[in-house]
Amino acid sequence: MKKDRVITGALITIVYVAVFLLAVYIHPICFDVFIFALAVGGVYEMSRAVAKFGSEPIFVVDLIQIVVGFAAFWFTQYFFKSSSSGMTAYFLSLILMMGVTALIVACSKTYVKGNAVSTIFVMLYPSALLMFSVGINYFMIAEAAISVTASLPYRNAGIALMFIVPSFTDMFAYQIGSAVKGKKLCPSISPNKTISGAVGGLFGGIVGALLVALLTFLAVHFSINLFGLSMLTDGWATTIINFVALGLFGSVFDQLGDLMASFVKRRAGIKDYSNLLPGHGGVLDRIDGFMLCGVFYYIYFAVMLLI
Repeated sequence: MKKDRVITGALITIVYVAVFLLAVYIHPICFDVFIFALAVGGVYEMSRAVAKFGSEPIFVVDLIQIVVGFAAFWFTQYFFKSSSSGMTAYFLSLILMMGVTALIVACSKTYVKGNAVSTIFVMLYPSALLMFSVGINYFMIAEAAISVTASLPYRNAGIALMFIVPSFTDMFAYQIGSAVKGKKLCPSISPNKTISGAVGGLFGGIVGALLVALLTFLAVHFSINLFGLSMLTDGWATTIINFVALGLFGSVFDQLGDLMASFVKRRAGIKDYSNLLPGHGGVLDRIDGFMLCGVFYYIYFAVMLLI
């Protein structure tokens, strides 16, 4: 079991690194395809979990929502090119699919109100949450052709942080929690998590973000294209402060995402969402914190764009 976990962990790391490099050096759509695959796998796993304690979601409708949502995002983003156009189109399509779901249930003799609620829940979690990660991928210069060269500083930093901060949070939380132990954080939801582990995770998130800050400093100081990273602001002091905040609160949202996923699993009476990844569970078991980090980072950088 431990060997499987190590091997799977190594493969996951390779995939993460490959997706990151392709996204920052080749084309933004490489990251989109990755998120699209996660959305399909996540919706499948969440549909199965929700069906164990509530009405079964209409899986086909949830799949159609992913396709329609991503299509609306890409079409709008590639034609209008503003940082918010794709997300606006996505959420309009999401509202449309919610209405379609309600209409299907209202006209059906097979489905009941509970099926509509479950279906919409899966549309929101994980599908809509993952879309914020795609939104970060399109923080680019207005009216410029969509390419890695048109990226604003927030885009590459955001993608790097989404991969690194959750990983460092989980690693530090596990190591410090195992060593210190102590009072449980939320035993009714996740009996193995401790307060010491949560604090360690916060520290890990900051370390992960400062690693991205260090890479940014090296890229700027030596004038090299290091993962497309550049300063978040005009000064190093404010850039570092932003990275610390992104690491700290990114870790908070990562741990909240983990607890949310654990809550659903407890309700469903399952240990993992699937056995797709030996030793690691399913897709959702790996990206539960990643999703909420994406939401936080999108909002954080969107505010920075406005000010």
